[in-house]
Amino acid sequence: MKKILFFCLVLCFTFTQNTFASAVEYQLAWPGMLPDNKIYKLKVLRNKIIERMIIGPVKKIEFDLLMADKTIYASKLLVEKGEIDLALETVLKGENYYSILVQDYNHALLQNKKIPQELDRKITLAVIKHQAVFKELGGKVDGKNRETFQIVNNFSKINYNFIVGLRTQD
Repeated sequence: MKKILFFCLVLCFTFTQNTFASAVEYQLAWPGMLPDNKIYKLKVLRNKIIERMIIGPVKKIEFDLLMADKTIYASKLLVEKGEIDLALETVLKGENYYSILVQDYNHALLQNKKIPQELDRKITLAVIKHQAVFKELGGKVDGKNRETFQIVNNFSKINYNFIVGLRTQD
C-alpha cells in the first residue's frame, strides 16, 4: 500500500512540475517596432485593419492573444530601456487586448463555436506568463508605477477567472 501511495505522489509531483515547466516555456511574441518609434502609429493602423478583416471567432481570439503577448512584451522592453511612462501605457493596452480576448471567447461560445484545446492551453499559459511579467516589471519600478503593474496583474486574474467560468459552463 505504501508503494502505491508513493507512486501516486511521484506521479502527482511529476505532473505538477511538468505543468509548471510548460508555463515557464511559454514565449511571448516578439513585438517588433516599439511604441517609442516615430512610425509606430502606422503599425497600429495596420493591426486595426487586420483585426477588422478577421471573420472567424476563433481566429479573432488567436489574434487577440497575439496582440496581448506582443504588447506586454513591448512594455517589458520599454521598462528595460527606462521608458517607464510609455511602458505603463503599453502594459495597460496589452491587458486590454486580453480583455477583448475574453469578450471574443464568450462570443465564440455563444455562437456554439468550439475553442480548440491547444488554444485554450495557450490562453492559460499566456496568462501565467503575463502575470510573471507584471510581477517582474513591478519589481523594477517603484511607487505609483509599481502599483500600476499590480493593478494590471489583478485585472489579468479577473479576466482569466472569467474565462475559467466560461469553460465550466461549456
